[in-house]
Amino acid sequence: MGLRHLLSVAALIIVGLLVTGCVAPQYTYVTDSADSAYFKVPPSWGQVNESTLQSAEGTASQEGTYLWSRAYDDTAKPSINNVFSTSEHPVAYASVLGLSTAERSAVSFNSMRDLLLPVTATARKAAADNHEELSGFASLTDQVITDSHNDRGIREIFDYNLGVTPETFDLTVLTNSATTKLYFLLVHCSANCFAKDYNQIATVVGSFTVGGS
Repeated sequence: MGLRHLLSVAALIIVGLLVTGCVAPQYTYVTDSADSAYFKVPPSWGQVNESTLQSAEGTASQEGTYLWSRAYDDTAKPSINNVFSTSEHPVAYASVLGLSTAERSAVSFNSMRDLLLPVTATARKAAADNHEELSGFASLTDQVITDSHNDRGIREIFDYNLGVTPETFDLTVLTNSATTKLYFLLVHCSANCFAKDYNQIATVVGSFTVGGS
């Protein structure tokens, strides 16, 4: 093989490496190192301003005290309004909550299912008795999760019509083996959006990992 040919091959390799290096990343990796939580989102999903998110959350919820949270919105202008309302494009919201002794004793698979909206029959009956305007409920997936770190929880996919358009919610809730932390990932959008973007949403939800801390 002549020197000129070797130089041509080397030039092609260099060009190939440069082109590869310019390819946009397939995912944005979201990590909470302190609490050992991880997931990934497509690069088109922009991050909602952290300060705005924290202001909307406050310092604590009925379930525990916020240790960490992030939200992503599949739009050029991510908005907190899409995180906590119906959306025509996928939205992801993740948080880690610290649990008190009293809060730990209340954790169950059913309390996880009902963390966002009434999903279990008991919770839906209570909502109806309280005259809460909720309709269009349908359970699409109900899965109990355990992993090698003895983390445990649920993944629930369900529909609700909250008065604007039918919305599909993909909810994953986990607690660590000591029940000191609650890990939460929600991806949601309109039912039409969810069906259209299901493969992408399933990849995001499937990437959600907690480390047994």
